[in-house]
Amino acid sequence: MDLEKNLIISKIINSDCVEGMKKYPDNFFDLAIVDPPYGIDAPNMSMGANIKKNKSNTSDSVANRLKKARFSKGSGKLKNRALNSMRLDWDIKPKKAYFDELFRVSKNQIIFGGNYFNLPPTRCVICWDKVQPWQNFSQWEMAWTSFDKVASIFKCSNKGGNISELKIHPTQKPVKLYEWILMKYAQAGDKILDTHLGSGSNRIACYKNGFDFYGFEIDKTYYDAQNKRFENIRHSLDQFRNFTEETKVVNKQLHLL
Repeated sequence: MDLEKNLIISKIINSDCVEGMKKYPDNFFDLAIVDPPYGIDAPNMSMGANIKKNKSNTSDSVANRLKKARFSKGSGKLKNRALNSMRLDWDIKPKKAYFDELFRVSKNQIIFGGNYFNLPPTRCVICWDKVQPWQNFSQWEMAWTSFDKVASIFKCSNKGGNISELKIHPTQKPVKLYEWILMKYAQAGDKILDTHLGSGSNRIACYKNGFDFYGFEIDKTYYDAQNKRFENIRHSLDQFRNFTEETKVVNKQLHLL
């Protein structure tokens, strides 16, 4: 899908990102903001386990309860959450070929989960403080960057089951996080690359802030879900932009009277 509404490119491709990147020349993208799978066996992690709830001092993690489909029926905050209803085989660490292509096609990179990959040392790391109220879940997340700048912290809640917007991906990040990254690290006119589109938060942030965006998503279910999310938000944004432009024209005409 290739969208060029209001001269903003928002191109997404339902394909393998490594093969897709091979079609682009060196340094085609100004900035890659990516969130690849970390390869930490997330579906088997102990996140969300609480031994206080079990007399035998054992407790299923959220991942194990997911496997047993305990949240796929009934009620509660976790009912029908993406974490509990979508596929479990997505957390496979990218191979060397992925990073070779990523560094070839982009001038700068911001890579979430950089602490899990074999990347060069950098002083410019990003700490995303999730303002996480649940102690059994990760309190913050790190992103590696290629920039020669000081390290930064950004606080933005990601409350999971309490969040107002429906989660469509297990590792969905807030649009506000990507907007902050763009404000701090991108320049006007930059072309942005996302190799693992996921929920599409990066795409939405780019469209809202006028950046050309190119994204890959190999999974058709996630591809369709993020596209539906994006189109709903884009429609509202375009209506607001059109209203703003029409208001400017009217005000200019009144000024000339």
